[in-house]
Amino acid sequence: MNIKIENSISVDEFLELIESVGWKLYSRKQVEKALKNSMYVVKVLVDNKLAGMGRVVGDYSIVCMLSDICVMPEYQGKGIGKLIVNKLRELIIDNVLDGEKMQIELTPTAGNEIFYQKCGFKYNPDKVTGMYLWVEK
Repeated sequence: MNIKIENSISVDEFLELIESVGWKLYSRKQVEKALKNSMYVVKVLVDNKLAGMGRVVGDYSIVCMLSDICVMPEYQGKGIGKLIVNKLRELIIDNVLDGEKMQIELTPTAGNEIFYQKCGFKYNPDKVTGMYLWVEK
């Protein structure tokens, strides 16, 4: 399995991925704007085929949110999702200044909480409905 990671994704690729997992579709204009306004984007290709993506949105300072972590059904369960989350986390950490911290938040789809816990995120549904992770340098 030849894995390649890129930091950009086209509108068509974004739409193909979310359609593959049954998410609601957006207009091309919405996706174009969302991608332009993303802090970070990761796309994974396996043997030159689109396998998954993820984005980070936020204020570049105090808080950011993992968004659109999506893996094509045929690549699920093969470590692609964890690779995406870890690469996005690296990009965030690399841009946190010494002495500062940033909170990474996410709202997982039902049933994916354990996956994100394995990626290091905290989950306490009695106190918070979302999940979070602080990164600090």
